[in-house]
Amino acid sequence: MLAQLKIPDPMIDIIGLQSKFLVSKSVESRKILGQFFTGSLVSDYMASLISQPTSETVRILDAGAGTGIMTASTALHCLDMGCKSVHAILYELDIETAVNLEQTLKIIQQSFELQRASFTYEICFEDFVLARPDRNEAVQSFDIAVINPPYFKYSAKESPYARAVADLYYGDPNIYASFLAIVLACLKDAGQMVTITPRSFTNGLYFKGFRAYLLSEASLSLIHIFKRRDKVFKNSDASVLQENIICRFIKGAQLDTVNVRSSDCDSEIYNAQEEKYSIDLIIDRSNNHRLIRIPESVYDANILKQAETLETTFTDAGYFISTGPVVEHRTRKYITDVTGSKNTVPLYRPHNIAPLTAEWTGEHKKEVSFKLDDGHDKHTIKNENYVLLKRFSSKDEKRRLVSGVHLANKHHCKSIGFGNKTNYVGVRNEKLSVIEAYGIAAVFNSSFMDKYFRCISGNTQVNATEIRVMKFPSREQVKSIGKLAKRLKSYSVGDIDKIVNPVFRIKVVING
Repeated sequence: MLAQLKIPDPMIDIIGLQSKFLVSKSVESRKILGQFFTGSLVSDYMASLISQPTSETVRILDAGAGTGIMTASTALHCLDMGCKSVHAILYELDIETAVNLEQTLKIIQQSFELQRASFTYEICFEDFVLARPDRNEAVQSFDIAVINPPYFKYSAKESPYARAVADLYYGDPNIYASFLAIVLACLKDAGQMVTITPRSFTNGLYFKGFRAYLLSEASLSLIHIFKRRDKVFKNSDASVLQENIICRFIKGAQLDTVNVRSSDCDSEIYNAQEEKYSIDLIIDRSNNHRLIRIPESVYDANILKQAETLETTFTDAGYFISTGPVVEHRTRKYITDVTGSKNTVPLYRPHNIAPLTAEWTGEHKKEVSFKLDDGHDKHTIKNENYVLLKRFSSKDEKRRLVSGVHLANKHHCKSIGFGNKTNYVGVRNEKLSVIEAYGIAAVFNSSFMDKYFRCISGNTQVNATEIRVMKFPSREQVKSIGKLAKRLKSYSVGDIDKIVNPVFRIKVVING
């Protein structure tokens, strides 16, 4: 009996080529180019999200090819689906990948030949964003793009990258958004784009223009969220602290639902929890920010649905939120360790904020004062009642929203200093009462609001933009909460929830 012919797994050698390149190049040099390499498990999974193309010859775009592992996974997936002719165009800025990339593509070519199929390719060693291949009719109309774009920030005013995509969208985001925008422009109608990027584009003012372009040109069909930040990219030693998501977009489509999958890390990627939700639950169309909300579970989706029943938004209720105006590295001459001086006022930092309380005594080792020297009024504000909200939490901290009440009568001064790592909240065109301040702080410190915020933002930073558009109780409801919150002897989350939940008419159970 003849032994069955065993076709070798080409990915084994391709993985080896990627590993060889990673060993040859330092983490620092990869950071400069924004390189975060995808492992074969993730690249194969991303390729598996592609459905059967209708073209006789499938055209693949790889923008930021690295050593070619994305193209390998995608092309081989197309071969498994029965595609007999595949052409790939790959863009890569780093010429040092050339040898490994070429070898990867030769291995793919051999795999196609073994199954009497054709794989052809072109490599363009140039900057994908500055090249703008979507403007070249000869390379337009791709069927598929599966990409892991580079990641680094740039300035909308000074960077050539901002000018390069100005006809597509306006903003000051990150190079990965520019990649996605141009890739989408290169796809033909019904073309499929699968991406792995930070979650940051789903919310925030910087990405507002990009989201408008993205969601007008394509429909979001799938989101896969990783609950662990540090277990996705091959070079995890490069300190990837962003929450990462995989998304699938279909150009020109108008879908009614979105599949949302979640897994702890890449090793659990094929055992992800999956749910299907209405597109209107995921994309907030109630304002022009078009935030993309991501519930990690049915439980989180219920939180999101319940939030939608609230009567108003934070802004429409009459509240404002601003970032503390004291930027310490720019105002060092005003900052002093000496506390209690007549010519100084307290400077509030995040450590001064705890649930329902904001306290500055001048005795804590981190506490400093702000000198009322000439020009101080550009950085200080009038000492009134405010609600303070921490802007940052550590990446593994259980809570994102931590809010305390600052009472004006705690300090006998006309001005007060709030650092830019804090947000301060008040009522527009009137003074905030003590009762209402406690109500606002209790709402922010509730488990419900914290989990609702996590559906909106994957960042450890609490941006004013997200708070302004969040659903919120009416002022009357806030005041009724405040009357009870002010009487609390314990400021535990459980005690706060007992006050807040009935006013919210919350039907879901909050798990602390």
